Amino acid sequence: MIGQAAAEKLGVPVEKVSVFIGDSDLPPAPVAGGSNSTASTCSAVITVCEQIRQKLFKAMMPNETLIDKAKETVGVGQTPVTQAAKSDRRIDYERAFDALGVSVIEEYGEWKPDGAPVDAFRAMNKGQMRMVGGSEMSDKIAYAFGAEFVEVRINRWTHEIRVPRLLGAFTAGHIMNPRTARSQLMGGLIWGMSSALHEATELDERYARYVNDNLADYLLPVNADVPSVEVIMLPEQDDHINPAGVKGIGELGNVGTNAAVCNAIFHATGQRLRKLPIRLEQLDI
Repeated sequence: MIGQAAAEKLGVPVEKVSVFIGDSDLPPAPVAGGSNSTASTCSAVITVCEQIRQKLFKAMMPNETLIDKAKETVGVGQTPVTQAAKSDRRIDYERAFDALGVSVIEEYGEWKPDGAPVDAFRAMNKGQMRMVGGSEMSDKIAYAFGAEFVEVRINRWTHEIRVPRLLGAFTAGHIMNPRTARSQLMGGLIWGMSSALHEATELDERYARYVNDNLADYLLPVNADVPSVEVIMLPEQDDHINPAGVKGIGELGNVGTNAAVCNAIFHATGQRLRKLPIRLEQLDI
């Protein structure tokens, strides 16, 4: 997705983009967690790609900028990066490099979200995190949204619980890669169902050791546990959240699914169970 962001911004085939990541010789980056990776890294990449576009365009058109052109069609009140992203001006790279008299151009840029502390960059250079969420934005809602629906069947005599169908509908700003996003959300739905009915860490209190600390003993769902999983991604454009227009989807698929399963069990049995995972012996029907 980082490669896609650069390719889209620069107007080049994604096959022409090489991404180097995960090496301590490279500039610092945030932790790969907290549903922030795509929004943070792609926003930084888009910011730097815009600097490159501005420099190359300026070499061809010294008296005009991409931002000025964007203002004519978009209007004021948006960030320069967002304005430029709206511009349909294409750059003749061969001509631009000839005008600059170079064969390589390099730019450095930084980006942090609204609400991040002023020392965010300095802290990251020291390996420290300064994560912020949607609530830190002063006057805008900056969250991704999701709704989960489940079908639950409970055997009247054995109390076995089955979930034959999961469905989630989500909106999360600009989806950089629909295929990987759908896979992420589908996995989240399955994870939420697994949290409600399968997964539990069993502790031997005598020795303070985990009993099921392996994939043979830790209960996880298989294909037979989730016959149907559907994901609906609703389109959303947010020009204010960040330069990429991206919102996090890492945990979006799972946080409501276990609650949906519990609600469905309540609808079926009249029992409100709040301790997960829900076991056969907890049902009194």
